[in-house]
Amino acid sequence: MNGDARLKSGVLIVAITVGLALTIAIGVATYLGYRYVTDERMVSVDRDGKATAQVVAATLFGRSDLRVGRLSGTVQGTAVSSRLWGWLNATQVVKAPFEVNYFVNVSQLGPRDFVMNDAGDRIVITVPDVTIERPNVDLARASLNDVQGAFVSRGAMVEMGSKVAASAQRAASDRANSLENRAKARDYARAAVERLFTGALRAARVDAQVSVRFAGDPLPSGERWDVSRSLEEVLGTNR
Repeated sequence: MNGDARLKSGVLIVAITVGLALTIAIGVATYLGYRYVTDERMVSVDRDGKATAQVVAATLFGRSDLRVGRLSGTVQGTAVSSRLWGWLNATQVVKAPFEVNYFVNVSQLGPRDFVMNDAGDRIVITVPDVTIERPNVDLARASLNDVQGAFVSRGAMVEMGSKVAASAQRAASDRANSLENRAKARDYARAAVERLFTGALRAARVDAQVSVRFAGDPLPSGERWDVSRSLEEVLGTNR
């Protein structure tokens, strides 16, 4: 086979590969677009063609998070809608219960996150920082839903409904992320992780005090720490 033939074959292979890749990409995009339209934009109906309350799409995920705190209370959300170039205005104020959860992902812990002091009576566990879940605002249990306006159209109600929910979520998220609540959540996390691993160490017959630190926190001063052995080696010598 001469050089021109090999070049033509190479070009043909590249063209076929690119064509297959484009075909697959278009197929995936079409499928995802179809799923989005059917799941998110179209009304789902039952066998009789009536719209009913139903689960349209759901996915079950496994989690290894340890819930270490929960902030709950009542949040207020507000929204404003303007129509006819500002001549027709409407407002909405909603008060509803909310909940925000704080987690520590213990699945990220490895043997090197456990350090024992030279005396063998204390273990320090380094855990990931606390993560804050997106606020859950229960608008179905709203204690106040005040809509004001001379004429509130259906479009304005839909617009304000979305805005008021987002406003309430932002307010709840700001409170959950405040320095005071983050500090409290870290204290709760230390206590929760200490309880969790103290029980595990007792079951493994390791008589050691458990302390918890977050990445970036200094190790306790005044003690020497054995960083040469993993937790598996520590447990092995105590069996």
